[in-house]
Amino acid sequence: MAKSFEVVRILVYLLYTVKISKLHIQNLLCSVKLHRNRRECIVRQSRSDIAQLLSYGRYSEALPKAKQFYEDERRLSAYDQVELFCTTILQNISSLKYENNVDLLPEETKKAMAGIIFAASRIGELEDLQHIRSFFVQRFGLKFDKECVDLRQGNVVGFEIVKILNTNMRGDEITHIVRELSHKYKTNITTSTDSISEDLASSDDLGIADSDAMKVEKMKRALRRKKVMKENSKFLHPNLRESQGRDRSFRR
Repeated sequence: MAKSFEVVRILVYLLYTVKISKLHIQNLLCSVKLHRNRRECIVRQSRSDIAQLLSYGRYSEALPKAKQFYEDERRLSAYDQVELFCTTILQNISSLKYENNVDLLPEETKKAMAGIIFAASRIGELEDLQHIRSFFVQRFGLKFDKECVDLRQGNVVGFEIVKILNTNMRGDEITHIVRELSHKYKTNITTSTDSISEDLASSDDLGIADSDAMKVEKMKRALRRKKVMKENSKFLHPNLRESQGRDRSFRR
């Protein structure tokens, strides 16, 4: 009799925790929607600001804004992934009601849970992610959590969410953003991207990760460009030379 009562008690507890988890997932979906709307407003404003800076030739100011624009765009992609994970779990919520062995869950559900755990360790603004992660730890143990967070061997975290939340950034991504905005707003594409590349080659404090070969190539391009500008300056009219000097001072 006592054993039957204990089984019923455990079953009721499992069903209750799943119900609470489902509530947190639904709240998370609402939170994702709010944060996405806010972030989309920021992205639209950033796009306009960068285009305006490029049109005035203020490339050094456009660079950090382009970096932030890139990060905001990636965050929006992360929100899309989180939303997909939540939807998958809700569609398979019945599999969580009676099972506390993560290896016996459907593969699709397991991967969605892994994505939620990984995202929770890297997205701080979505508080319900932490509640859902805590539920998974209580239900399925700390081992699965550690595998997902640390990307240990055998983890089932999807490649896409790992790529999106990777903190490294390639310089060519920034140049691509600038080129697209230059084209869209009809600013000087060649001048803009060359100047951004030159700034990237000399900027080590923006957290942009490039290969050594790429850095060397950018430095060579910058040196060639400076040499050409120096040679051309010999043939400029004095007034034009003064104007060019003022322009370089403005850009600095």
